[in-house]
Amino acid sequence: MKLVIDSREHSELTDFVIEECNSLNIQHEKQWLEVGDYIFNDVCFEAKSTFDFLQSIMNKRLWNQLDNMDREFQNNVVILYGTFSDAFNRYKEHAKFGGPIKTQWTMLKRKFDGAIGRIILDLDASILWVNDAKTAARMIAVVAKMQPIDRNVYVPRMIKKKISTDDLRIDVLMGIKGISEKKAKSLIKKFGSLMEIGEATVDEISEIKGFGKTLASRLIEVLNSEEKIEV
Repeated sequence: MKLVIDSREHSELTDFVIEECNSLNIQHEKQWLEVGDYIFNDVCFEAKSTFDFLQSIMNKRLWNQLDNMDREFQNNVVILYGTFSDAFNRYKEHAKFGGPIKTQWTMLKRKFDGAIGRIILDLDASILWVNDAKTAARMIAVVAKMQPIDRNVYVPRMIKKKISTDDLRIDVLMGIKGISEKKAKSLIKKFGSLMEIGEATVDEISEIKGFGKTLASRLIEVLNSEEKIEV
């Protein structure tokens, strides 16, 4: 397997990533990537300096990027490098601030921290925040060097005192990697039963917002799996 690097990436980080790959004997190549900056197996990396991260929050481009990652890949990692002070100082050079600097700092810091929280809670992605580009490159290379482990982990939701049929279906669907509660409800709204979802086509499921062909295929495969498990 190779680490695939987006051919449009011409940054200090990419230079460091290539150095780390050469040091660890990791095969790598550049390709035009529709989604993400770096891809290894089923892991997609979106790497941003804190300034780029702040910019993408303010212009809302970040959420489109992460939604595309969530649709296409099973494991998604957002890597931030730098400090918030770096981001703020560069951002204020580009933006026209109104009001005291301290007020702007507080407002942008809340947006910055809120975006990190949303990524963790709503988008089922891992986030790593490191000091600099070289450390970020090392983290990407380390993940690429590790052998992937094939496992499906079910994380149960908190059980309420009263559980309806809808809740049980949602719990089952949320046990599949990449299916959030919102996506599970969309599936139930369109198809009704788990059987109907399992009998749907990839194209039919992909019509639902938030579903790409990769996630739709994974969903169908899991619901129709007859593989026995050892007890």
